[in-house]
Amino acid sequence: MSENTTTQHSPGARTRAEVVLSAESRLAQIAQLQAGLAEDFAEGGRMALAEMRLIPSRESREREIPMRSMAAEFAAALRMSDRTTQNRIDEAMDVTEHYPETFASWSAGRISERHVQEILRAGINLTDATAKARYDQEVVEVAEAETPGRLRGFAAALAEKAQPRTLEERFEDANATRTVRLFDLADGMSSLNAVLPSVQAHGIFNRLTQQARALKDFRAGRSDYGTKLRAEDEPVVDDRRTTDQIRADLFSDMLLTSVPSLDPLAGDDCGGLGAIKAIVQVTVPATTLAGTSSTPADLSGLSLVDPESARRLAGTAPGWDRVFTRPVTGTVVAVDRYRPTDQLKRQLRARDQHCRFVGCRMPTHRCDIDHTVDAALGGPTHQHNLAHLCRRHHSLKHASKWSVKQRGDGVLEWTSPTGRSYTDKPPGVVFEPDVVDQPGAESVPREQSASPARGATPLDAPPPF
Repeated sequence: MSENTTTQHSPGARTRAEVVLSAESRLAQIAQLQAGLAEDFAEGGRMALAEMRLIPSRESREREIPMRSMAAEFAAALRMSDRTTQNRIDEAMDVTEHYPETFASWSAGRISERHVQEILRAGINLTDATAKARYDQEVVEVAEAETPGRLRGFAAALAEKAQPRTLEERFEDANATRTVRLFDLADGMSSLNAVLPSVQAHGIFNRLTQQARALKDFRAGRSDYGTKLRAEDEPVVDDRRTTDQIRADLFSDMLLTSVPSLDPLAGDDCGGLGAIKAIVQVTVPATTLAGTSSTPADLSGLSLVDPESARRLAGTAPGWDRVFTRPVTGTVVAVDRYRPTDQLKRQLRARDQHCRFVGCRMPTHRCDIDHTVDAALGGPTHQHNLAHLCRRHHSLKHASKWSVKQRGDGVLEWTSPTGRSYTDKPPGVVFEPDVVDQPGAESVPREQSASPARGATPLDAPPPF
């Protein structure tokens, strides 16, 4: 059976060739616009650098304020995170100043933004100007003929060829960048990413894999692993988890429950690093705790938590905050506890959930509580004059021309150095009601949720599970 390639066209319809040509043209226009945006970012970055040179202070944090302020200005106008925007500024300055051939090709629409990102990523460790120029000239020829995916391997090889330093020297610098980062995903999940020396990373993954396979074999009765621990009449367990799932479970279990072998602090599980426990703030609807609804819980305003996990957390929490909100809006109006302690801090945490600068999502446990009107200038220590700010935006508020005012109910109005105004509203705590409100319910604050907290006395009535 042969395929009929004849296509019927209505009068005035474009041919296949015309459609493809149009798409090619539009993609080139998009690339040109993106290159123009990069030029704007780069120019803003150069303005900030000029301001930074005028600052006599040797304190790096103080000298960074102009760049942070510029990033925040772009971010608020473009509805982006200012950390993301600062990365865009850095990339834009890099490509416009150090990769002239790449930027020219991008501006002409011959390569896309993804091509540029692959070129910058592969050339990030090229610090020698001559080596970078040689790499720029060679890699752009490949970029104009290949997809971004294929370019990645070519770019890495060309960057390595242009590299004047040995791998040993470069590893010493790269090893200093090792880090662990957390990214929240959808559906109550998160990604924990670690940048480690390759030997350690592969060793960790290999060990997790071996343990996962051994556990699966043992549970299925296919191995002698741990047979001494199995009673003769103990049934074989059919573990239906995949190897990936067991690896993830082992990874979590070992990190959350073990004590590091290289612990510089004296003590066991009750002291030293073993005494440091993970702290999370989870807001749970009271109906979810009672098991009468499946409304998800909220993890510091960053991610949703499935009801079953929320109930398990509730069962081990040493204490609870009760959060009272206004119906419908979810505005936090009060927080109480069986034994009230640090009530104002808890109320602010429940209200804000994260840093209150425009677009920032840093959780409150990593923020400072800032007086909107400085206490030294008579600003009261009251919820209407307090808000959580992460260190980055706390210093930006005090050291730049950004200003903020409280507008009631936790609403903040930020004004940028160029005079633009941005309103940041507290996220509140809002869950869909499971039953129709009773008459008169709107006039009384209702107990919407509960958040587990450390070091508190449990409520009289334990959760019903």
